[in-house]
Amino acid sequence: MSQIYGVDSQTYHRLPADDQNAIRQSWQQRQDEAPATPATSDQAAPEAPQAPPPADPAQATTAEEAVAAIHAMPLPDTSDLSQPPLRNLPEADRQSIVDSRNASFNQSRAEAAEAALERLEPQRSDFDVLPGATADHEYQQARQAYDSSPYVQELERIVEEATTAPNEIPAYLETGTSSSDVNAIPLPQARGALAMLGIELPESATPEQIAAGYEILATVPNDILGPLINPGYSVGYSADLGGLGTTQWLPVRGEATATLEGEVSLSEVRTGVGFEQTQRFEATVEIRGEAGVDLGKTPLQRIYGWAERLGALPDGARDLANSSPLLRGVMRGLPVSGEYQQFAGTRLSYEAVVTPGQGAELDGGELSALPNPLDPMGMPTGTSLLIRGQSLEGSSFEANYKAFTLGSTHTELSGLGFGVTRQEGSIVEVYAGPVDTVENEMFFGIGRQGVAAIGIGSEYSSETREMEVARIDLSTAEGQAAYQEFITSGRVPDWAPPGVPQSGTTSIYDGEHASFIGIQLGGLDISTGGESQISVRDTSWDDGTIDRQLTYSNSGGLTTDVRFQVAANGEPDFDQAQWTVVRADLDPVLASYLEASYDGAAGNRELDGDHHVQMTFTTDELMAMHERGRASVLEGQGQEKLDNLDAGIETPWWSSTDERLAVATTPDEVFAILSDDVHGGAVIEDLLALSITSGEPTTGTFRMEPAG
Repeated sequence: MSQIYGVDSQTYHRLPADDQNAIRQSWQQRQDEAPATPATSDQAAPEAPQAPPPADPAQATTAEEAVAAIHAMPLPDTSDLSQPPLRNLPEADRQSIVDSRNASFNQSRAEAAEAALERLEPQRSDFDVLPGATADHEYQQARQAYDSSPYVQELERIVEEATTAPNEIPAYLETGTSSSDVNAIPLPQARGALAMLGIELPESATPEQIAAGYEILATVPNDILGPLINPGYSVGYSADLGGLGTTQWLPVRGEATATLEGEVSLSEVRTGVGFEQTQRFEATVEIRGEAGVDLGKTPLQRIYGWAERLGALPDGARDLANSSPLLRGVMRGLPVSGEYQQFAGTRLSYEAVVTPGQGAELDGGELSALPNPLDPMGMPTGTSLLIRGQSLEGSSFEANYKAFTLGSTHTELSGLGFGVTRQEGSIVEVYAGPVDTVENEMFFGIGRQGVAAIGIGSEYSSETREMEVARIDLSTAEGQAAYQEFITSGRVPDWAPPGVPQSGTTSIYDGEHASFIGIQLGGLDISTGGESQISVRDTSWDDGTIDRQLTYSNSGGLTTDVRFQVAANGEPDFDQAQWTVVRADLDPVLASYLEASYDGAAGNRELDGDHHVQMTFTTDELMAMHERGRASVLEGQGQEKLDNLDAGIETPWWSSTDERLAVATTPDEVFAILSDDVHGGAVIEDLLALSITSGEPTTGTFRMEPAG
């Protein structure tokens, strides 16, 4: 690409003479102001402990040095465009100059990366001094190391990046990428936006604290900043924004309204794999418009009913109404009342998994305990956050007949989400992509919903997320740069330098179900019931491997977790699978039985209080329990019983774990028996009996600790 005075030659020649002269003067001024190159000295410099990487990519001797030198190349200087005389150029010409300089910069980066790849690529001739077989082996080793080098992959990414977006400077090379003037945001909205990020700005904040808060907001990408400063955000707030409707004097009425709602919830403590205890904090703000019909008694019907009851209805009015079946039915009211609504709107939600300690702080109003994506190393291990911005649409209905009430709501949401999970050490996992959600609610009981009702209900939601995912090592400079790019641009790294050990795509399905018996009094719900959650996560890493994780948990304290890899043909590979079942707050007697099934020396010792227990199996260990079940049936009930079970002539008894194990032919069937929640106590007692009769401990690994 030929240039004149730092501008593409074709762009330069298209400009008017005055503009060309301005560019020429600006270029000359920058040349005059450039610092002179220091004279070389014959005096030897003191020896440094380690030589810094070369500033010129052409002098790099390794791919790592080449990457560092290319990333350190000075960015295009456009400061002269804001100074006279260039600031008077038409906007189109100014943008053309910016694009030209960016393209020149990206071309230089691509050429430097291509040259480094060509120069550093191993050649067979490099090993000609070695014997033939040895040379071939050494060349293959060097070639393999070269192809798998993260720095080589980064050089290739630089070339692709500069080619696909030649006029754009990569966000991770720049600082302060937010183009919004955050100082124009009113303080109350800024305070609310910071709270959504997990940063509590005190009510009596000093000017320095306020300035720091605005500086933090300046790092937030515009597409995230917009929802965060939603002026309607309010916890636990609900208000009608106005609407239109037909007169109340009709038995069937139409209406259209707009509503703003906010909700905050904090779940109970859940005990998961490794006895990790977490709570889930959710905050949502939703604005939606509704349109529908309302079927019920009119004011005239209510007046008629009360007047008749009080004996104040004139005889003429009563006789007129009773003389016509139609008038009599209308005046006394329709037998069924209810309403049907359709709605649409938007929802912003913040969901965080926190430790019980953080949960206690949140319960006390300390929002600073929320996970902060701007301080990922300050997040405890295992905690995470997920922010969604979604559009919604759905419908609801309510029907009332005499004392009975029935209602249902169906909502569909679609949009985008992004999140961060803190893992072990300095590793954080980031993810972003489309999020689709479906929610269903049902209630059946006696009374009137929203006023006073008692009954049973259920809630079910399912969500699918197709997201880009990467694991970032924040102990490295490359990882810190990659994370900064994610925070400022929302882009998940799709490359793997040393700072990004893994990247790929993940497909997640989450399902939640809750059933309850409760009372509704106005806006207050008092209920008791059970909840369960299931999650299926497939992650395809760039190295070709696919990891699958299946997790189930319920409010009864059971958690199951299965992790394995999936082959290229889609078949599960259970050879290296890990199967885990956790029972939280287990009765001390059952906990002692389970401990004794693994360690007979424990002797069914008495335990003080409930305990958390965890069993972890390999696939071979699960199938060993299958064989142990068959051996137990054979010894206790004979070959005929075993043959009948195998042939399906007889069905295993639900309380007979050995019979159920005997006919379980796959590891997932065996695991389902060992993690049975409905008959969990019977399973634990039978495991102890099996270990005693077989003389062998229950397979797998066992952990136990007091619940507290």
